[in-house]
Amino acid sequence: MRLPADLFRPQVRGADGLEVRYFQRRDLPAAIEFAEAGGIAVHRNFDRYHGTLSPRGIAMDRPFLHVIGLRSQLQAWGAGYGLRPEWIQPEKRRRVAHYDVFGEHAERLLERLGVAGEV
Repeated sequence: MRLPADLFRPQVRGADGLEVRYFQRRDLPAAIEFAEAGGIAVHRNFDRYHGTLSPRGIAMDRPFLHVIGLRSQLQAWGAGYGLRPEWIQPEKRRRVAHYDVFGEHAERLLERLGVAGEV
């Protein structure tokens, strides 16, 4: 019997009712598919940005995550974490947009998803 790949994927349902799942670096296509279906995908990105400045002038520290979703769901999710809508990175080739989340904020998000020690 073959089990679905996401059966054991860490997921939570936020107070806003949105389903949030964590995806490893290699799972970007699955993360985008999940986000396009209306979920919030937390995708681990490469930490090569460590020490650089964000467009907002904030030093970016590892871990580095993309939080991916349809713009309306992403805004609702971000509002619950104090993230401003203008910080959303625009949609490009796909229907989804994303927040860049890094440093302490990323660590806390990984802890909430129960994957802090796995990355």
